[in-house]
Amino acid sequence: MIAGSYFIFHYSKSFDQQDSVDSNPGLSINSAVTDSNGAALYLQNCASCHGANLEGEVNWRSPKADGSLPAPPHNQDGHTWHHPDRLLFHITKFGGSSVAPKGFKSNMPAFQDVLSDNEISATLEFIKSTWPKDIRQRQKHITDKDAESSRQ
Repeated sequence: MIAGSYFIFHYSKSFDQQDSVDSNPGLSINSAVTDSNGAALYLQNCASCHGANLEGEVNWRSPKADGSLPAPPHNQDGHTWHHPDRLLFHITKFGGSSVAPKGFKSNMPAFQDVLSDNEISATLEFIKSTWPKDIRQRQKHITDKDAESSRQ
């Protein structure tokens, strides 16, 4: 659990320090969704690791033998909703290694050659649609604060 918390903290911190992210922040998830196939895209591209019911891998907070963390759940029990849309989009498009701390092994692949920006947004919107209202509101607040700070 400590390793997972360390990773999440530094994962977000390293994202904030990347110039390439600020110059191309990706799409706003809510405004970009034109593809209503988010659930199908999730099942096709994400469920093999994150679970058909967004449950993640077993013991997702404990490192595997190779030092990587298992795929976290994307339901309300995981930490996906703790991150702003911009970071979720970036991780999905460019992979976990694009923001992981030096020396951390991420198994999250990049989907930039697999999914269009709209398909990534639709997939993320599907994930968010499964969260309870209070979690969606909290994640929206995190996203709004991130958008404010990125404009400054």
